[in-house]
Amino acid sequence: HENWVLGTAFGVDGKRLVSVGRDRAAKLTEAATGAFVENVNLLRDQLYAIVRHPRRDFVLLGGEDRVPYLYAMDRPRAMKIADDTTLLRKFEAQPGAIFALAFSPDGRRIAVAGAGDEVRVYNTETGERVANCRGHQGGIYAVAFRPDGQQLAAAGFDGRVRIYDVKSGKLEHDFVPVPLETRTV
Repeated sequence: HENWVLGTAFGVDGKRLVSVGRDRAAKLTEAATGAFVENVNLLRDQLYAIVRHPRRDFVLLGGEDRVPYLYAMDRPRAMKIADDTTLLRKFEAQPGAIFALAFSPDGRRIAVAGAGDEVRVYNTETGERVANCRGHQGGIYAVAFRPDGQQLAAAGFDGRVRIYDVKSGKLEHDFVPVPLETRTV
């Protein structure tokens, strides 16, 4: 990379990994040697987040251009200049830059969060938005599905963790993980 690396994801077999960063590239490398294989993506804008599908060598990327992209780690044929043949799906633009991504444990849903004040949940296969998880006051920097895929945790700028029902987007729980005491003088 020619600038900060902001995320990495191993392939399913652990032999390769993809890294993303401010230089706009999703770089596929051999994990054991660090040897560069190729760029997985067409260069667009700075990338801040990456996550791999739980069972397949697909990576979801997001960043400054506000659009989540689903890519295959492997190219079906030799790469050409400005080649985007590994692109599997382009999702809708988000309200702000993307800082956090997650796949559900079964890979059927993705969660996308960032500078906006909501987490959007999509069907991975169709690209359809299936839920909006609202209630944040500022950017969202972390998202994770519960192991059974029924709930989504999200947290960010306001210091609160929120837990949502994945199907409806309904807020189920909202808390500060470690409340700070205020001193009185």
